Amino acid sequence: MADGSMCTITIHPADRPVDVMRAWAALPDGVGFAEAFGDVEVTLVFRPVGELMPVRESAGRSPVLG
Repeated sequence: MADGSMCTITIHPADRPVDVMRAWAALPDGVGFAEAFGDVEVTLVFRPVGELMPVRESAGRSPVLG
């Protein structure tokens, strides 16, 4: 992932939880959740952790990286 590429997982309405977990487990090390697109069919986008911006602290909670 040193080239700055992103990874995606698309979740379809017919996908079973085990299908989603297999796709998630196949993601390379060093990526974190960046954003999501869709409503019925959802695409999750993952980027290298170094490219993610920390979530601002809110209500006394610590920032969490995707």
